[in-house]
Amino acid sequence: MNRLALPRLALTAGEPAGVGPELLVRLAATSLAANFVAITDRALLERAAARCGIPLHLIDDDGQVVDARPPGTLRLKHIPLVVEEAPGRPNPRNAQHVLATLQEAAEGCVSGRYAAVVTAPLQKSSINDAGIPFSGHTEFFAAHSHAHVVMMLASPELRVALRRPISR
Repeated sequence: MNRLALPRLALTAGEPAGVGPELLVRLAATSLAANFVAITDRALLERAAARCGIPLHLIDDDGQVVDARPPGTLRLKHIPLVVEEAPGRPNPRNAQHVLATLQEAAEGCVSGRYAAVVTAPLQKSSINDAGIPFSGHTEFFAAHSHAHVVMMLASPELRVALRRPISR
């Protein structure tokens, strides 16, 4: 029997000192049927897995399609941190890392390498403190895709899509 390939979903870890890396580790531990590709620093995820007490097997992403993903595995597109994170204390020196992960996800979705992107929370003020004007994920992806985008918030009971008015 020929099985279908799992969708390749780009996962960005958001603020390295925030909850995002731990969310990615917890997502990897599930049995959800998706080919997750974490776009972040390898050691960041390893430290988050250790803090959570969750076994994690990271595999360098080779771009290949897969038809199964064992729980606890996560493909990785390594983008190094500038400085090691201190949980709970965002560092503007890592702003370029955060933006590089979003850039990879945006380019990958536009080119078809990824079917979609799932973002973890980031600290906008930390990016702004680095001297980079940044208003959020939605605006970043809109600018890089040259398209109108929406932000969707979802739970098992409710899905809400937010759309900013188009600036002219």
